[in-house]
Amino acid sequence: MKSIFKNTVWVLLLLPIVVFAQTWQADSGDKQIAVLELFTSEGCGLCPAADRWVHDLPNQGITSEQLIVLGFHIDYLNDSKGWVDRFSSPVFSERQRQQARINLAQTVYTPEFFVSGEVIHLWRKHVKDVVHAVNKFEAEADIKLVVSQQGTQLVIDSHIDVKGMENRSYSKLYIAITENDISSKVSGGDNAGATFNHQNLVRRWLGPFTLNESGKTDVSTLLEIEDDWNLEKSHIVAVVQNLNDGFVLQALELSLADKEK
Repeated sequence: MKSIFKNTVWVLLLLPIVVFAQTWQADSGDKQIAVLELFTSEGCGLCPAADRWVHDLPNQGITSEQLIVLGFHIDYLNDSKGWVDRFSSPVFSERQRQQARINLAQTVYTPEFFVSGEVIHLWRKHVKDVVHAVNKFEAEADIKLVVSQQGTQLVIDSHIDVKGMENRSYSKLYIAITENDISSKVSGGDNAGATFNHQNLVRRWLGPFTLNESGKTDVSTLLEIEDDWNLEKSHIVAVVQNLNDGFVLQALELSLADKEK
């Protein structure tokens, strides 16, 4: 009997260890949540004030239930400002140009604000009013996100239901991963000597993903986790946008700090 028990223990020890993936999920609401896209740069002298103003919005009555913030660092100032922004990307610069084209604008600049696809020039005066206006609309898309971590990858499953024939013809899905509380010391450019604490920093911008004209689409994508990312301070953001008129139909932000299992 003792021998049988000993052999059983050894068999159990030799069995492969099952690793359960961490999983997060969330669903969008009935009303539209606004999306603020802020295009900025560490080399831009006017940008820190805009960054601080956006970070202070919760103290001005704009909560995460009303607004999702995406901070894009553009790369076209890297050669002219004497400072290379390590968070910048040509992908982010192209997103800004895309938004500008939809708004029939000829130029891009920093800091530049778009709320749910609409350019906002006098941002201190108008951003909050636009957010409140967007929040009154019924959602024109439903989003469900299910995200799991498998090793060094995030598996992002998006379930999209777009309402309205025109929306179904022109809408696309975008996926972002953002991170908060990133410290960065700047030693050149307009902000030389400053230390930033970046919030809502876009790490990756994926898409556009094509959506079925039937309205319902399931999209699955893999995202490699970089070594310097802190998932506990990160979010996955899904944005459904009508690229004909530029209007964001709905968005959803999922915190990776809150594990489901």
